[in-house]
Amino acid sequence: MALTSKPLERVRSDVPVEDVIRGDQVRINLNVPESMRKRWKVAAIDADCTLSDLIISAMTSFLDSKQRK
Repeated sequence: MALTSKPLERVRSDVPVEDVIRGDQVRINLNVPESMRKRWKVAAIDADCTLSDLIISAMTSFLDSKQRK
């Protein structure tokens, strides 16, 4: 019997699908003013996402806009 993958829409809701499909993760450390970090954290809470997800989304948008120019 061969192993098959489930379609993503059939995966249990408690399985972190986004983490699995992102690929290898690396840590990035950067220094920012504390006030900036607080603003980012509030924005992430307002968007109901993690700070990492917020920064990834912002950087993706930034890079996508650079490619269109």
